[in-house]
Amino acid sequence: PLDRFVKVAHPAPILSLANAFDTNGVRAWLERVVRMDERVRKASFVVEPKIDGLTVVLTYRNGVFVQGATRGDGEIGEDITANLRTVKALPLRIPVNLDGPRVPDYFVVRGEAFIMLKDFEALNQRLQEAGEKTYLNPRNTAAGSLRQLDPSLTASRPLTLYVYQIAAADGPTPATQWELIQYLKALGFPVAGEISLHTDLDSAIAACQSLGEKRDSMAYEIDGSVIKINDLGLAAELGIVGKDPRGAIAFKFPAREVTTLLRDIGVNVGRTGVLTPYAILEAVEIGGVVVKQATLHNFDYIAEKDIRIGDRVMLKRAGDVIPYVIGPVVDARSGD
Repeated sequence: PLDRFVKVAHPAPILSLANAFDTNGVRAWLERVVRMDERVRKASFVVEPKIDGLTVVLTYRNGVFVQGATRGDGEIGEDITANLRTVKALPLRIPVNLDGPRVPDYFVVRGEAFIMLKDFEALNQRLQEAGEKTYLNPRNTAAGSLRQLDPSLTASRPLTLYVYQIAAADGPTPATQWELIQYLKALGFPVAGEISLHTDLDSAIAACQSLGEKRDSMAYEIDGSVIKINDLGLAAELGIVGKDPRGAIAFKFPAREVTTLLRDIGVNVGRTGVLTPYAILEAVEIGGVVVKQATLHNFDYIAEKDIRIGDRVMLKRAGDVIPYVIGPVVDARSGD
């Protein structure tokens, strides 16, 4: 195990994305970039799911994985190479197939590490049966697992990843985002299946809305979709504003959080005798489902968050995972 993580500089800024929360926001983004470059009016677009995980930056030299880092502040991240080597989906050598495409000698890609919802539920089930603390949500679990100083702990977590961008290379790479995704796939990188190409913005917006409708039935958590200008040369020429590239926008989905009344706290007894508290709630709709119960994880969590019967509590639901109580709405306490 390591004593601490070493800081590493990224070869190019690992940028965030500007957000739009509705179709008007997306159209306003396009109008802004059209004013900068009229060619955008004829652009095609790629729509990708916005995975709720941890951004990772993977470096390959002569086709061999040599370094993996967190995004950090976009300029400098932390070296988590040993941990990323334990992620089975990550190719340690590319191309994975000998007849795959040529890869530049120096090749850096960006992706997202995350945990599939069914794997997250199975992990929590195992932890609960072993009498250990369960995890709050897949995103925090993925991030925490990759920032372990002992890689054997990371190896015990069901992490996976999807790759979607080339951050740096010393040789030719595809000219469009759509071709880039196919190229990454041909090299043996895992890429999201729900990626689509569109000839105009209306079609791209419809694809985002379709992803929003499928959000609950997807195998992993997404918190939105990303619309990217397909022509990577044009996108690069549009430049960045602050820390956001102008050539892409995140279309964020509404948050899955509501408040309701905590009527009581029940206790489940597991087959190994483990006691697990759960919230008994005033019925509330969240993400199209009426919820009357939610997980409270364990008694330490209730104490740590100071959750009390009679509180109004914040509730979150992600995918098909059982809803969980985030904490009390302290301002709503009446003293009764």
